[in-house]
Amino acid sequence: MKSDALGKVIFVVSVILTVIGLIFIYTGSSYFCTMKGESPYYLFVKQLVTFILSLIVCYVTYKFFDYKKLKNKGWLWSVYGLTIFILVFVLLFGKEVNGARSWIKVAGISLQPAEFAKVSLIVFVAGYLERKWYEIENDMSVFAGFMFLVFLPILLILAEKDLGSAMIVFISIFAMIFITGFRLTYIFTPLAIGTFMFVIAVITAPYRIARIKMLFNPFAFYKAPGKNDSYQLVQALVSFAKGGITGVGIGQGQQKLAFLPLAFSDFIYAHIGEEGGFIMALIVLLLFFTILVVGLMIADRTDDKLGKFLSLGLTLYIFLEALVHIGVNIGVVPTTGITLPFVSQGGTSLISMYIAVGLLMSIARSLPEKSRVNFEKIEQGSYR
Repeated sequence: MKSDALGKVIFVVSVILTVIGLIFIYTGSSYFCTMKGESPYYLFVKQLVTFILSLIVCYVTYKFFDYKKLKNKGWLWSVYGLTIFILVFVLLFGKEVNGARSWIKVAGISLQPAEFAKVSLIVFVAGYLERKWYEIENDMSVFAGFMFLVFLPILLILAEKDLGSAMIVFISIFAMIFITGFRLTYIFTPLAIGTFMFVIAVITAPYRIARIKMLFNPFAFYKAPGKNDSYQLVQALVSFAKGGITGVGIGQGQQKLAFLPLAFSDFIYAHIGEEGGFIMALIVLLLFFTILVVGLMIADRTDDKLGKFLSLGLTLYIFLEALVHIGVNIGVVPTTGITLPFVSQGGTSLISMYIAVGLLMSIARSLPEKSRVNFEKIEQGSYR
């Protein structure tokens, strides 16, 4: 398969996921919107408009932005500065929704600028690794500085009470570091720091401990709506049980009628499981696996360090966010506010994901056929 075709596959799969999302956003939100005094099409139309805007942003990123500009020091630090600015601004002036302070209001419209910050952080790390790989590998002080630059924005995300996003970004970045072949000391250091931060974040928040305990027996913790996170998980499991293999039919689900909360966003996968059944839920999962495989193929074929790091980071970020959302919905991951990429209702999330897709397409367009980075050359300094 030609490299440019790989990028187009990711784009097509992303569009298919978004179309599936539009269908289930409508069926999952019509009752909710009506109860709020809005048109039953309100969230559907809102997402459709954002989808059109996202396609434009994706095209502009793919067509007019050369990802290799990120090799420029000025571009790279501008990306990092923007990331920190966004996170600090949201932390100071953001509005807390569903336990996370990651929202701001502009002209009456709620936005999640932190979604852009997550993608821009991965872009920065990829660019920094490309510029400083040899120095990081051979100078502990440079490595320490790199760790500071990585963990500062992750700490800001944690300060916004968004543990799920912090975890996904960290794992994506750690995977980039691991795959590049750093020495074991360098690999285990960020892992140890990240694990310590995660443990502290959990033990200092009783509700997070409760969410973990709930996974082992959600029915024992079940209470009335809004009083315990176990309610959400139980209703999600009921949705899957009702859907069975083939589902109850598009638009025929009953769980969205005041039982399953946020059937159009945080629990849209459970809603898909009820109305589309196991078959539709499996199709969605396989589509995300397609993005993972094709994204890794792009990374494997590049002979450019930046392209490899960037495609790895963005691909893993998209896939891990999907995996965490699905894990929450089926009861194997503690409840978080992570949406399903391309599928869940959410404007800034959708736009940021299509920026990532545009970057992946840009990388694919510039790759030679069947080539890959030789990390032995990197270790010898040949790529400096």
